[in-house]
Amino acid sequence: MKISLLLIPIITTIVGLLLYRFQDKNKEIFKLDLIQFVYLFVIAPIFFVWAKTFLFFLLRRELSFNLSVNDLFVIDTIFSVLSFVIISVIAIHSLTKTFRLKRDRDPSFDLFHLSEYFHLWWSHIIIWGGVIVVETFMSFINVLVPFSTSPVSKMQFYLVLLLGLIWGVCLFFTIWMSDAQQNNYMKLMKLFFAAGFVFHVVVYFVVEPRFNLNYGGYWFVFASFTSAVLAGAVFEKYEKPRRFRDKLLHVNWGNNINLFGDKK
Repeated sequence: MKISLLLIPIITTIVGLLLYRFQDKNKEIFKLDLIQFVYLFVIAPIFFVWAKTFLFFLLRRELSFNLSVNDLFVIDTIFSVLSFVIISVIAIHSLTKTFRLKRDRDPSFDLFHLSEYFHLWWSHIIIWGGVIVVETFMSFINVLVPFSTSPVSKMQFYLVLLLGLIWGVCLFFTIWMSDAQQNNYMKLMKLFFAAGFVFHVVVYFVVEPRFNLNYGGYWFVFASFTSAVLAGAVFEKYEKPRRFRDKLLHVNWGNNINLFGDKK
């Protein structure tokens, strides 16, 4: 265990140094320089997981501290927040480095078009698709590990369902407001919601979670996906929801370049 913990950062660092030489090979993935993509989405997460593992290993096995679960949570939270800041800076560096490499290869390259690709398309899909995936993951964990709750009234459980329905509508509305009218963005987001809804239906018939607060996380997310799917089928077809959304949009919203040809 100790040897592997020491080998991982050494190996990943050597790999990162060797890859640095190949940044001028014009290889890309999702329009991000391939090497910068590896730094951001492969090497950085590996270092993060390694550092958390190493920290946990020291606190629980090597140091003579009698730390409670709450103490470990506080330490882990501080470490995770600091790591998040570092990874955010790495993301900024990877993006701007991609811009630099693009200009080195072609001085007339339109950097604004590329930045809007990340802004209007790539980042929106990752953010909101990620939210849906994380919700689904947390819901599934609740199915595997039910909450340990004291007996509660049915009214409290129905309140959880109601909050889930409200959250689903709010989430869809937020995603709808982020639609920059590029390609089939909203169709893709609706597909995410539909996939989450179908997944929960399948889980219900396979696992059969009880209709109570022990599975409150599952039912909350299930309710939110249900209302989001319904909102996606209704809101865009009627004038009142569209007018309400227009009142919340910022000034100059929609004044975007076309990334994929004509707007849909």
